[in-house]
Amino acid sequence: MKNVIPFTKELEFETKVSEITSISLEREFEVNNDSIDGNLLVTGEYKSHEVSVNVLPFSFKIPFSIDISAKTIMDSISLEISDFAYDMVDDNKIKVHIELELEFEEEKEEIKEEKDESNNIIEMLEENNEERSVVDIPEIVEEANSEEVLVTENKEVEEEKEEVVVEDTIDEEDKKMIEETVINTETKDEYMTYHIHILKEGETLETLCAMYHVTGSFIAEYNDISNLTTGDKILIPFENE
Repeated sequence: MKNVIPFTKELEFETKVSEITSISLEREFEVNNDSIDGNLLVTGEYKSHEVSVNVLPFSFKIPFSIDISAKTIMDSISLEISDFAYDMVDDNKIKVHIELELEFEEEKEEIKEEKDESNNIIEMLEENNEERSVVDIPEIVEEANSEEVLVTENKEVEEEKEEVVVEDTIDEEDKKMIEETVINTETKDEYMTYHIHILKEGETLETLCAMYHVTGSFIAEYNDISNLTTGDKILIPFENE
């Protein structure tokens, strides 16, 4: 982790400051149990008069203390000066602006993963090299299995519904359709039973052939199959046994 810690401090000189000829900043610190304590050392030279050729030394010590958490790894702490500047605020004062960059690592907490009852059962069975049976699986798995059975049963019911449904009631229009079709075919002398199938959405000639176990050419002998649409009535003949 990294933290930038700013410091601002006014420093007062013993005499008037005409010019800062040199300035530098150093830091010293030690790490304690719950803090980093140290000093910022500002040193350099200055002229007290513009025309003076002599320079005077200066030195200031700025103490600081930085709190750290108990999780901080002490050996990982690094404290460096990242920025330093100053301004003249009076004839004998300057204001310094300092930034320290603190870098450190913290101890990671151990994350304990809680295992649910299902995982505990599976681990126990794997350790004992036993096969898992339906009764060993938690209720939630049993419910899932029950849903699978229900879906399977529903599929079977749907498949049963897809069986051929023959219209028991034939109206006059259907009778006329059968009579005209039989007269126009070569099989009018055979003993046949005729069924009217109303074409449902999604049904095609291929599905009709599979449904009634006949060929497409056989259906074409009795019906116009050039443009089949939903709701069309299809005549399906069966030979009497």
